[in-house]
Amino acid sequence: MDDTDTLDVLDGLQRTGIRPGLSRIRRLVARLGHPERQFPSVLITGTNGKGSTAAFLEAILREAGHRTGRFTSPHLVDVRERITIDGGLIDATTFLALGREVRDAMARGRTQVRATFFEALTAIGFLAFARAQVDIAVVEVGMGGRFDSTNVCDPLVSILTNVTLDHVSFLGSTVEAIAAEKVGVARPGRVLVTAVEDGLYLRVVGPALAKLGGTSLRADRDFHSRRRPDGRLDFAQESRQLDGVVLGLAGAFQCENAALAVAAALALSDTGLAVADEAIRAGLGATVWPGRMQTVRERPRVILDGCHNPGAALRVAQTLLADPPTRPLVMVYGSRPDKDARSVLGLLAPLCDAIITTRIPGLTDPTEAAAMSREIVGDGRFVEVRKDLHEAIVTALALAGAEGTVLVTGSLYLVGAVLASKPW
Repeated sequence: MDDTDTLDVLDGLQRTGIRPGLSRIRRLVARLGHPERQFPSVLITGTNGKGSTAAFLEAILREAGHRTGRFTSPHLVDVRERITIDGGLIDATTFLALGREVRDAMARGRTQVRATFFEALTAIGFLAFARAQVDIAVVEVGMGGRFDSTNVCDPLVSILTNVTLDHVSFLGSTVEAIAAEKVGVARPGRVLVTAVEDGLYLRVVGPALAKLGGTSLRADRDFHSRRRPDGRLDFAQESRQLDGVVLGLAGAFQCENAALAVAAALALSDTGLAVADEAIRAGLGATVWPGRMQTVRERPRVILDGCHNPGAALRVAQTLLADPPTRPLVMVYGSRPDKDARSVLGLLAPLCDAIITTRIPGLTDPTEAAAMSREIVGDGRFVEVRKDLHEAIVTALALAGAEGTVLVTGSLYLVGAVLASKPW
């Protein structure tokens, strides 16, 4: 099943674009009998790392014996990746049936609910979790927080990973404005787990929580984590200590995401959803999350990471420096028009021996990214445009040779296209 199957069900809603606001989703879930009220949830927002954190947390909860749902976005190959139950994709028959139910609810009544594609998928996900009677759903915000359709659920625990500049045309042009939107996932009397930096917490997040009546668990204050040289995680929170935990996801930055997931799992334990240390270790070790420092081939090694903003690029750069890849390192890069490609390339291009820019439908003209790359690295390095993705990957493999590394990055859409086509 691919995206074309959803067009029949959701009447081409992919073309509706982004329209923040809760009025449409509230009307839609009301017509569906409020499925979002029929299961407990965790709501996760943040500029970067929210998907990985969701994957870690869902795996922990599943290992603890709880029936889980997980809602994430975007998908890489199959739209059903966005909705999982007990770690498995929702089956195609169920997805299509629920999609038709949502479509019918949109059309029912005196006035049509003109929901967006994401809002319709949110409703499908919530229906799926309610019908499956999950013990807990881990829900990733699509964008922002306050006006994201996922925010109609009532989370037991919320997570705010971090805040950097992204989606500025919708969320605001400063980290303070963006943080004010994202902290909208917090709830009165409940815990927000966060790794936002101290200054931003003191300026925005802390005051918002105080006004709301919520509480926080803060990285490096209320819980602590350390990445060992071998990549294992040490975690400590009050009397809980987990040392030498193996993570299923690669990347130096994943220790922070894993720590957020552990702190959230412990907070859920305090609400009565039991999570033992053994489940935490097993869940973190078994976590799978495609497209994030994912190795899909050896000789040459091919790594896929959908980093699309400066915050994510910084984390990839830190990983490349902490765990140096074999050389030569060849980057295949493509970006959406609304992203800060110059800043991303400024962080990644100097670390690469060669750069190939490419595109798929929806991504920007690769000649622009190539020009930026040449400005950044100068004339001494190979920088070329290959507008065809297959040609770009084949060229990169040849440049890397058997002993080198190819990094495909700049957009999750690009990563998804590579996973779907396997151009090697």
